[in-house]
Amino acid sequence: MEPDSRGAAPGGVSVSAVLPAGGSGERLGGATPKQFCAVQGRPLVSYAVRAMERISWISDVIVVVSPENIETMKTIIEKYDHKKVTVVEGGITRHRSIFNGLKVFAENEFSSHLLQKPEVVIIHDAVRPFVEEDIVSKVVMAAKEHGAAGAIRPLVSTVIASAADGFLDHSLERARYRASEMPQAFLFDIIYEAYQQCTDYDLDYGTECLHLALKYCKTNARLVEGTADLWKV
Repeated sequence: MEPDSRGAAPGGVSVSAVLPAGGSGERLGGATPKQFCAVQGRPLVSYAVRAMERISWISDVIVVVSPENIETMKTIIEKYDHKKVTVVEGGITRHRSIFNGLKVFAENEFSSHLLQKPEVVIIHDAVRPFVEEDIVSKVVMAAKEHGAAGAIRPLVSTVIASAADGFLDHSLERARYRASEMPQAFLFDIIYEAYQQCTDYDLDYGTECLHLALKYCKTNARLVEGTADLWKV
């Protein structure tokens, strides 16, 4: 494992990370979920975990996986000597998995021993391996000040809407819009309250954590320009 960085936590806050890794990888195809596919001999999820654990001011890294992959994840942690990592059983959707990851800091019923609740929690995809400390730090600092923050990138393609008859309805002015990327960060109490309040529909069909913070906690996220290497496999 590469040595930890030695920077202090941004703004002096305590920080932990939640990595949802419960997806089935249907869009990639194949029998193995993409987060467990090997890249140069190492599972993709291991790169994402390493990116977080090598930042010394991140206290805990929570990896949320589907029940059938818990033992696989534990084997990866042991093989690659990952530290600061707790494996949590995920839900049937992305939002339910993230909620489960947050619960290890707040609900005795969910965890046999609660981890210390962070002031700021990072949410980062397990299939985004190339995230650097600089952008993580910027997002954490923005979350400390504004309650929520997320990395964004310019749209590569123009987004269009199709009509019911299969013809073009309209297109969006690309310059006005951005792609929402990861990492995102939140004051823990804000994002946890948002998940406690959200509906089953949100948990089952929602994808955007920043939207939950806005919808349920009236917290408007600060958007931070991300780097080109934040792409998602």
